[in-house]
This record gives sequence, C-alpha cells and structure tokens, in this order.
Amino acid sequence: MSVALVYATIIAVGFALLQSNILRGIAIAGVVPDIALIVVVFLANKKGSFAGELGGFAAGITQDFLSLSPLGFHAFSKTIIGYVAGKTQEKMFLDPILLPILLVLVATLTQGLLASLLIAVFRIELAFSGVLSGRFAIELAYNSLLAPPAFALLRLVPPLAEPERGGFV
Repeated sequence: MSVALVYATIIAVGFALLQSNILRGIAIAGVVPDIALIVVVFLANKKGSFAGELGGFAAGITQDFLSLSPLGFHAFSKTIIGYVAGKTQEKMFLDPILLPILLVLVATLTQGLLASLLIAVFRIELAFSGVLSGRFAIELAYNSLLAPPAFALLRLVPPLAEPERGGFV
C-alpha cells in the first residue's frame, strides 16, 4: 500500500470526524458540508479507483459509526462514488476551479440519489428530505463552492501531490 493511500485515507476519516462534530457550527439551515466526500473525489481523481474506493469506504464507515444511519449506509455511496470518480484519473485536465466544482456537484447528486435508493429499497426511517428538497440544494451548493479551495489545499499535501510511479511495488 502506498504512502499516499494511507495519508489520503487518514485525511478522509479525519474530515468525516470533523464534519460530524465540529462543522455543525458553520451549518446553513442545518446543512453541514460533506468535506469527506470532497476528499474522496479528490483522492479518486488524483490516485485512481482503488484509492477512491478505499478512502470512500473508510470515510463512509466512519460516518456510519458516528451517525444514526444503518451501518454501511454512507460507506456504500462513498465507495461507489470513489470508484466512479477514480475512472476520471488522467482522463481530464484538472482545472483548478471548474473541474472540482463539476466533479463534486456530480458526486453530491450521485450520493443523494444513492441515499434515496437505499431508503426506498430497505424502507429505512431516516431524516433525509430527498434530492428535490431545499436542504439538498443547499448541500449541493455548499459542497460545490468548497470544492476548489479544498482541492487546492489537498494538492499541498506532499504524498498526494506526487505522481504515481509505475512498476512493481
């Protein structure tokens, strides 16, 4: 396992912890930005699908342990988002503003749709207001606006900034 994967997983878990405890103070209408999702999208885009899956699962399972949602609820959506976002690795030029907004916008929409699907299939009783609600629109805007500065800060972490080396490890 590479050092970048370990760093990124620790960062994703750290932001999941931060998001569930400390970021409640900057909530708008009770909506907290999903910084763990932003970290997972950055990691997947930078390091590939496996890194995205691993970071997504670690951040998601941490959120599951810290919330009232069933175990695996957040882990499922963040793992799938990490895998799909990892497919964009080396396929797109990483524009410092537009692409992070677009990637996180799509990831947040996907997370909302997956949450709605899980709630419908398993008949889970949660306080999720749905993808077409005002709260979800706030979360969508919040995550999208925080994406460029978060990507810029994550690029400063040395193991995440290094290009992947080929060969056998």
